[in-house]
Amino acid sequence: MNSNLSCCREKIVSYDNLDKKISRLKPCEKCEDISIKKFTPLKDEIDFNLLHNDYKRCECGKRPLDIVMAHILRIMIEENIAPTDATLRKDTPTFLPTVFYSPNNSQFMSYDSIILIHSDFDEKIAKRLFKEIGEVRGVLKGDPEETVGILDKNHDAKVYTLLYGCDIRSDILNTFIKHDNSLEKIIINKKQSKNNIEVGSTTEAKLFKLYKYLKNNKNLKDNAFNLKVIDATCGVGAIGIFLLKYGFSEVIFNDIYCGAIKTCLENLKTNGFKFEKTQDVEKIAIGDNFKVYNSSFEDLSDKFEEDYFDLCVIDCFTNVDSSELEKKANKIAKNVLLI
Repeated sequence: MNSNLSCCREKIVSYDNLDKKISRLKPCEKCEDISIKKFTPLKDEIDFNLLHNDYKRCECGKRPLDIVMAHILRIMIEENIAPTDATLRKDTPTFLPTVFYSPNNSQFMSYDSIILIHSDFDEKIAKRLFKEIGEVRGVLKGDPEETVGILDKNHDAKVYTLLYGCDIRSDILNTFIKHDNSLEKIIINKKQSKNNIEVGSTTEAKLFKLYKYLKNNKNLKDNAFNLKVIDATCGVGAIGIFLLKYGFSEVIFNDIYCGAIKTCLENLKTNGFKFEKTQDVEKIAIGDNFKVYNSSFEDLSDKFEEDYFDLCVIDCFTNVDSSELEKKANKIAKNVLLI
């Protein structure tokens, strides 16, 4: 396992611990739901002296999300990162669940269940948040509005700073592909300081769009086992892994950002796909029916003949001009889907 994920080996979701990770998301019958007014100053809503690590914690180990965020905000106020009249709606940091699974989106948080991101965090507050709040797995310094990774070939890589703890997140995604009377799942693990923020529900929506597209294209639906597809901007691998599970005969993964490609390789392993790494600086790995490239799509597309692929999927970052990618894609693929 590479250094992207090895810092928190026990945190990673795999098929061996999948059921256990999912079951931990569910509140018990005794969990008490508590809401705090989001637009009212927190100091007017709750006695700060009550906000310790066990306050309102159920015997199952979970606390209501509003209590956890209130505890976080209290520390931010005390450390002068948030104003004294801070509110939950306006002043709390971005938080991400460490495990996402759509049927179990609970408002109760267990130990080791969230990662925090804020542009004004420093090592002092990060250590305090981690030590005093059991739900916090990792604390990052960065602007959540900025894209982690590489926007396009004209930009350098952008990353966040891990200040304390571990920043591994896991998304357990439903694929809508039936196997043995159940839906196939994809597990996507990623190090949040190195990989772009995309919440699991957004990735799942993209997979559903792709599923519907394939379902409505008779040739792609009925002949996938004979067809070739390229995931032009694969990121950490969710779409390409979906295409492998769908049954395409050859899948090409490609991304310009080496940090995403390293994580993609780990996710291929996690989802049961074997490969060999190469010494090629561009063609990183080869599996039985897939290849993984680390290149700009504009450059990589020039290596393939016209209509070589039956489908090209493009998943760009928001506000990125994809016109050049689409032009290249239409030369090498019979069908192009922009997600």
